[in-house]
Amino acid sequence: MKAEDRTIPTLADYMQFVEGRMEAACGEMDPELALSLSTVFTTTTVSETDLFNFIAYSQGCHALAEACRKRGDHNSAGFYHALGQDLLSKAANALADLMAVGIQQAGMVRH
Repeated sequence: MKAEDRTIPTLADYMQFVEGRMEAACGEMDPELALSLSTVFTTTTVSETDLFNFIAYSQGCHALAEACRKRGDHNSAGFYHALGQDLLSKAANALADLMAVGIQQAGMVRH
């Protein structure tokens, strides 16, 4: 591959990568992916990176839930769907926290 053929991955590329890895884990999740998911799910920090990870892994969990559902594994599908929903909640909370920090840094008055 030539240097001019390489590009820096976008956030959308990263999201598709995470979704693909999660969906492929329908049969069995590899330990590295399980650790990544656990790390994202249990993080207590709030940064732009965390926000995007919450969204990407939520989308991945929903894709994995759908793959499990298609295979007839409804228990796992329900679990990964709920995990994805929890990650969406974390994303909403992270966005609110980041907005509050932005408002405070801009010196705006909050009511």
